Amino acid sequence: MQSSQPHILLADGDAESQEKFRAFFKRRGWEVEIVRDASHLGEALEVTDYDVIIADATMPGLNPSMLLGQAFRKRPTQALVMIGESPESDDGVRLLRSGTTDVITKPVDFAWLERCVEQACSVRRQDERERQTYAFVTSERTVMEFSCKQLREIQAISLPIVGRLLAGGLISESDALRIRLAVQEAVLNALEHGNLELDSRWKEIEGEEGLDKFASIRRQRMGDPIYADRCVRVTSIFEEDRFEIMIKDEGKGFLNSRQPIIPVAQNLSCFGRGMTLINNAVDEVRFNDNGSEVTLVKYLKCARS
Repeated sequence: MQSSQPHILLADGDAESQEKFRAFFKRRGWEVEIVRDASHLGEALEVTDYDVIIADATMPGLNPSMLLGQAFRKRPTQALVMIGESPESDDGVRLLRSGTTDVITKPVDFAWLERCVEQACSVRRQDERERQTYAFVTSERTVMEFSCKQLREIQAISLPIVGRLLAGGLISESDALRIRLAVQEAVLNALEHGNLELDSRWKEIEGEEGLDKFASIRRQRMGDPIYADRCVRVTSIFEEDRFEIMIKDEGKGFLNSRQPIIPVAQNLSCFGRGMTLINNAVDEVRFNDNGSEVTLVKYLKCARS
């Protein structure tokens, strides 16, 4: 049984910053362990299960991608908060899309950090309570719908069903991570190339205000209700031995005729950035008539006892 108070690992090599965090944790009554370098961080993750890991992305020797992989490989329910670049920066977006719970800039907004930690722990406790009952579920369907403006605000979506399938032994931890990444990529494609009708080739063209044409037009269309009010619908279906995720946008689409089921061995680079990532996460990828909806299919190879 987990303690009611969060168990936190702080990785920060700056003494002054450590003291600020320590005082904050003490006021909250939270249990915390502090490591001062990347090597001790790895050792701590090997032996202890934490609710939340808070790591300074600028710590010497720290590779955020490796940390993410190490943390989730052993205990995928741990939350990871990175202190560093803005979540709107390229590095920040990359971390969020890779599964990082949140990215916070310095000076740290401790009120926001408190909210983030409490939410992460609440979700983790709920997942643990649901694990036993979910073993009896044989099918499930969930539909979520987001406007472009809402997707911009939440940064990345979560599919709780992936965690439940993992807890039920129906997918592996590596499958769960790849599926989550694939969904984020497919949703981003639906937002940018579907609803906002952006062309990847514009990234090579100089635009306004020092931005490339892609970024410039993206900003314009996010402020235009004609584009920004369009929605992305994410439907997930679990049926005994298969898991399907359908991502549909409200754009014009990019295909002229119906596409057949695409096996994972086929090169999908012609369909846009990120399709290789999606291709490696699932067993089938298929599109509707005009390409405005993509369906990802994962066969569940682990049968329940």
